[in-house]
Amino acid sequence: MNKILEFFYKYLAVAVFLLLELIAFLLVVNKNDLQRSVAFRHATTLSAWAYGITNSVTDYFGLAEANKLLSEENVKLRNEISLLEAKVVLNDSILDNHNLSVDINYMSAKVVYNSVYDLQNYIIIDKGSEDGVEEDMGVFAPQGVVGVVQRVSKNYSTVLPIINLDQVISAKIKRNGQLGAVVWNAKSPQKAKLKEIPNHVNVVAGDSVVTSGFSAIFPEGVLIGVVDKAKHLDNTMFCDIDVQLAVDFQSLSYVTVAAYVNKKELSNLQNSIKK
Repeated sequence: MNKILEFFYKYLAVAVFLLLELIAFLLVVNKNDLQRSVAFRHATTLSAWAYGITNSVTDYFGLAEANKLLSEENVKLRNEISLLEAKVVLNDSILDNHNLSVDINYMSAKVVYNSVYDLQNYIIIDKGSEDGVEEDMGVFAPQGVVGVVQRVSKNYSTVLPIINLDQVISAKIKRNGQLGAVVWNAKSPQKAKLKEIPNHVNVVAGDSVVTSGFSAIFPEGVLIGVVDKAKHLDNTMFCDIDVQLAVDFQSLSYVTVAAYVNKKELSNLQNSIKK
């Protein structure tokens, strides 16, 4: 209690001075049109600045919700496109919605963990078995391929991204359909290698590298990256091809999981052929 009294006693003169200054300022402003106009203009400017700061902060913290809504809208559109593609494939005489099946369903997921600079990078998303996620489902962002679901728990899943030494993505060059495989170069989260492209194949910088569609993981034609450099070396069977990855893994927030409706049937058939 004594310290509080000492504080007020110490700064009493300053408080009285500021109070008198405020009273004098208000009297001058209220009694003079010119001073009132100037004060109003400055007050308006200060208020606008304060509201601008407030709105900027609000907009910043609202980005997460906006990104979530955009991701969900993208998934909705992909599902509608998948349905339309299925209709186009069907013969006009059997366009019966009751018999119509869609090969792929899409679901949106939020990235809750993402490593970028390790050799064994991985991603965790907020969707699990309760949401219908299973192992070996393809994961991609609006820009392109992210990776493949590796492990699944009740509410979360681990994704093995392209930027992991153990990941191999079946791919092809969009321009000529030449099949290959994309693997990480283990140096940069933006770079990878396109393997198994014969040396005689014409590959040039700028060629798009997309998913082959030859598995129940990714639909055909999803962008993986763009050829950065292609070297045709003598006495070698394959080209040395550098790929600039489409996805910026350092700013990954929301992804889409591709769930094949008949995945188990296709996988069982492929396994039976291998045996």
